[in-house]
Amino acid sequence: MGLKRFKGYTEKALKPISDILSQNGVSPNHITFAGVLMSLASGVSFYLGTQRAAAIFLSLSGVCDILDGNMARTQGKVSDFGAFLDSTLDRYSDMFVLFGIAGWAFNRQDAFLFWMVLLAVLGSIMVSYTRARAESLIDRCDVGIMERPERVVVLILTALFGRVSWGVVAVAVFANITALQRIVHTYRTLSRNADIS
Repeated sequence: MGLKRFKGYTEKALKPISDILSQNGVSPNHITFAGVLMSLASGVSFYLGTQRAAAIFLSLSGVCDILDGNMARTQGKVSDFGAFLDSTLDRYSDMFVLFGIAGWAFNRQDAFLFWMVLLAVLGSIMVSYTRARAESLIDRCDVGIMERPERVVVLILTALFGRVSWGVVAVAVFANITALQRIVHTYRTLSRNADIS
């Protein structure tokens, strides 16, 4: 889906807010943890079956995810540990949301949705893992049709219409395809490098 191309626009649009927060002593870590709490609230809302509320909380979490990066650059606090912490907490945020949907599916005895959530969890983890492992071997591995921004947007949009189960199926399918794309990309890059050497 390529939402990365819009990242610059969203960062620019939210920069006035990040500047105001920075001027009032709010740190990037404060916003990062606020985003995690919004994801937790989204997961709880999904568990309770209030999909639109869950979508709103998840949207706020996404806004926090952009703001903390803006603020880190504005305040000159960009660091390797900050990037590591942000990425790690993103995984927790993803799981809070998906576990909430899994709990809702379990309560409704919706076996299909429950298993789709498990596949979505698997795909979300493998998208992250394949990139991290690949980039210990090659320069970059950010290929694929469904990275985290796409997953979040799909869940937000489908939840707003009360159809988050459709979003879960999409994530379950396309996140795992993305992981496979990264495996293939890594194999081809390593093979090409071996031929060159």
